[in-house]
Amino acid sequence: MKKLYLASAIASVLFSAQSVAAYNDAGTDYSNTVTDSYVGEQAAEPLNMANMLLCIMKATGAENFGNANYRALVDSAQCESRESDSSQASSGKIAFSEVVVSSSRADSQSPQNVSVWFQDSEETDGQYIVNTSVSAAPGPTSPFGALRFTFKHATGPDKGDLNISVQNGQNVISLINTFQDGSNTMEQAAIVQIDDAQGNSGRGKTKGMDWSQNPPVPIEFKLAYNQDFYLKQAGSNPEVCLSRNNPRENVHSYSLFNKVTGELLDIKAGFNFDYISSITGQPQHGFIGEWGIWTEEQQQQGYVPPTTITDDKGESYTVVTAPGKLVRQTKGQRTLRDGEKFEYWNGSNQTIIHWVESAAQFQADDGNGNPDGSDAGITANTYFWSPLLRQNINYLGNGSGQHKVAYTTNETVRANDAIFNSGAINLVCYGNCPQSNISLNDALNWNFTQAYEDPSSTGIAYTIDPQDMTLKLSGQPVKLNFTRGDLSNDQDFWGASSGEFVLSTDASSVTSWDDLNGQSLVTYRWEMGVDSWSQLTMLKSTTAQSFYEFDKPVNFIYTHQTANDRNGESANDSTQVRMEYHGPGNLHGIPWEQTNGQWNAQFSIADGTEVYTDSNNNSYVLKATGIDKRFLPAAGGVTDCTNSGLSLAGASLLTLPTAANIPTISTTWQDKDALALGDDPWVIHGEVQPGANQ
Repeated sequence: MKKLYLASAIASVLFSAQSVAAYNDAGTDYSNTVTDSYVGEQAAEPLNMANMLLCIMKATGAENFGNANYRALVDSAQCESRESDSSQASSGKIAFSEVVVSSSRADSQSPQNVSVWFQDSEETDGQYIVNTSVSAAPGPTSPFGALRFTFKHATGPDKGDLNISVQNGQNVISLINTFQDGSNTMEQAAIVQIDDAQGNSGRGKTKGMDWSQNPPVPIEFKLAYNQDFYLKQAGSNPEVCLSRNNPRENVHSYSLFNKVTGELLDIKAGFNFDYISSITGQPQHGFIGEWGIWTEEQQQQGYVPPTTITDDKGESYTVVTAPGKLVRQTKGQRTLRDGEKFEYWNGSNQTIIHWVESAAQFQADDGNGNPDGSDAGITANTYFWSPLLRQNINYLGNGSGQHKVAYTTNETVRANDAIFNSGAINLVCYGNCPQSNISLNDALNWNFTQAYEDPSSTGIAYTIDPQDMTLKLSGQPVKLNFTRGDLSNDQDFWGASSGEFVLSTDASSVTSWDDLNGQSLVTYRWEMGVDSWSQLTMLKSTTAQSFYEFDKPVNFIYTHQTANDRNGESANDSTQVRMEYHGPGNLHGIPWEQTNGQWNAQFSIADGTEVYTDSNNNSYVLKATGIDKRFLPAAGGVTDCTNSGLSLAGASLLTLPTAANIPTISTTWQDKDALALGDDPWVIHGEVQPGANQ
């Protein structure tokens, strides 16, 4: 891609000197990027499970193969983000799940029948079977086509059915889904009649669960809509009228693009690989990245993680896994900004405080989001939480006319870091210094450390070698001597963090906590856990004997302006947030808030907004890649809906499907083993691979 853009730039200089390329010109990455947009609505919650499974079905690429049996890899994290009402599933994680697909079609006039066996990569018992029959493609009078989509859990009671058909000139969507939640059997259902081919008007009834109750109780919605309004009623509550025009857009994923060329800023946070299974001895597939390693068979009995993998270029790597991560803590300072907000604990309660530049003081919130005009009495060396930096910071007071705060930047240290240029290093620990070989009993009793080590002492000596990146105490590894599988059903454990380390060459400068907290001293921390994201996974080239380096995330501070607000809102004008970009669709930093049981982004940024400039003076704009739209109350209330002809009378006459309407699936999980399948996936999340159908 870089070569292509370089050639384009040269051609532009030679032959089109008077024209200037724009990031949003036709053919650029920016213009070619498709935005996934959908409406988030409480009454539509029963459709979430079907949305997720339909997303999985679409990602198998079955429409490309009329008669074939093949493997596919589906990024279930993308599909699960469609199921989650919080829309916060923008963590950017990648969770490829293996899917086996069997597609058959007698001829071009016959239905296409597709069976899918889906193994969720993050659930031990996450096996689902889906039988689909597509009898009509979308057309002028049936925008959704006609299909029957029946699914079940391979070993559990969860099951469901989605039926899209044309009845008496109307497109009808019917859904029923039953699932187990603890000892309770839950049921979600929906039926929607659509009046016209454009889907501009219709009525429906849905049944979901009110999760605010314990145990959850069923709640039924009636709804009717036209091109402009949406009328709904939850149970016996008053009717509510929402406008379908200008919905509020909650963006949950963005990508960054070069402001001049429109080229995607594609951080290489990981890649697909092949390996030989320790279970079958056959080639298998996986993905490795910043958060560890994933394989398509990791939930199977007897699975052993691969120790050697091969990328798509044929390069072989040895997998090196450390039981924890060494985290570097670098101190920084920033000048306080007028209006900046903090969360402060005054010893008895938490309050919001504002920095008021004109008065050179912190003032408490007046309850309406504004400073109250009185000095809050915050003095130097006071700690409070910064939503901007997402960490506790220290107010340093007034230095040379500038009021500053101190913060810390954290970075995982990897084997090719400069501190290992001469090989293994020596560290000295203060405070809560970890013991070696921590047992399950010690972990559950939070007994990780030795006797407390005050900075006034000489500290405790540790070492770490880049060859295995494992912290050691007297030659013994500092690690957890148990796995998640050793925990019983009533036990849970996520991980632990150590006290403060410094390089042994810096230990002579440490005599107190003030020295450790000093701005010039770089400190370290050892974090460990039983899950892959709490450990460090590295790749060492078997030929070059060097470690592979994943791209680091891009960090920057963004100042939001009303002019760049996607929804034209002004409440967050001049709000600053610290952003982290981990690659396409994976930008973090905008806070989310829960309102009326739904999560909303505090603000959303308009496409084309410039947000970041790198060290080479290249500027980048962003574009939303995932949007959850929310209807807002109509200005005239329910009258707007009734005046437009909407009524819930038709919705009241509809009959919801029940569990008795779910067809029986005779297909078993073992049936896939009888299929003739190639080793390589033909499709990776919707993208047909070059070797498909061979």
